[in-house]
Amino acid sequence: MFTGKQLLSKQLISMTDGKKIGEIKDLYFDEKLTKIVGIYLGSEGLINKKHFAMDRSNVQVLGIDAWLVTSSDVMVPAESLPDAERLIHYSALRGREIMTEGGTKIGAVEDVLFDTDGAIIAFGLGRIVVQGPLAERKVIAREAISTIGGVGSAMTANMALAETTLVPG
Repeated sequence: MFTGKQLLSKQLISMTDGKKIGEIKDLYFDEKLTKIVGIYLGSEGLINKKHFAMDRSNVQVLGIDAWLVTSSDVMVPAESLPDAERLIHYSALRGREIMTEGGTKIGAVEDVLFDTDGAIIAFGLGRIVVQGPLAERKVIAREAISTIGGVGSAMTANMALAETTLVPG
């Protein structure tokens, strides 16, 4: 299991020639928040900034110290990722509020937890205002989230599922 914080700054190395491609600056998630679909590599240029990314499918090994990618030419302009305008950035997700379906505030997303294939399995909680199992675990399973919200709107969670669904690891 990985967390988003653990993945930031992780090296990306080409399997074909051992070249360092860059490091993970941010992550892109699909619009349903189920998996990592892209990796943001940063930007270049002062006046005409160009943002670079790569598709998650180019990652062959999600290693402990580095991620190994298919080749050294996988970097593309960030806007050319499939469905780029609908992807959700890890950095934008952090801090998003989570509420119950009834409107009671639970807390906010502090981190994202992934399995070894890059699927989102849970969200780490911060600024927790409820008591009970969620407050003790400080994590809410992805399957307990009923809506993902958006900029300026909170995620909603099924409280019964949130309190009873255990997160592996």
